[in-house]
Amino acid sequence: MNKKSFSLGILIGGALGAAAALLYSPSSGKELRLQIKETTNEWTKIMIDLKNNANDLKDSVSKLTKEGKDIIKEISHDVKTAVNDWQKQTEPNKERLQEEVIKIQKTLEELEQKLQKNG
Repeated sequence: MNKKSFSLGILIGGALGAAAALLYSPSSGKELRLQIKETTNEWTKIMIDLKNNANDLKDSVSKLTKEGKDIIKEISHDVKTAVNDWQKQTEPNKERLQEEVIKIQKTLEELEQKLQKNG
């Protein structure tokens, strides 16, 4: 919205400046009409170019947005696959670690019992 307002301001300001320059210049009526016609043609060309550039920009943004969505979907899929693979790879270690923790807990309980008997 901000860029659109800025561009519109430039166009309106330019048109008003051109009109003021033509009206305050020391020219005959015939010369003034010719200058207005030339200026109008120039502004028409500028507006057509601006419209074409805006359409090109719109198309580029749409294309980039679509490509961005596709890339995000692909990356998301890759990350999910990598996480699933990692979970599968670490599962045996997880089970082994749980068994080790249980063994350590049993050893600690046995030590506590021995200490209570001796204590």
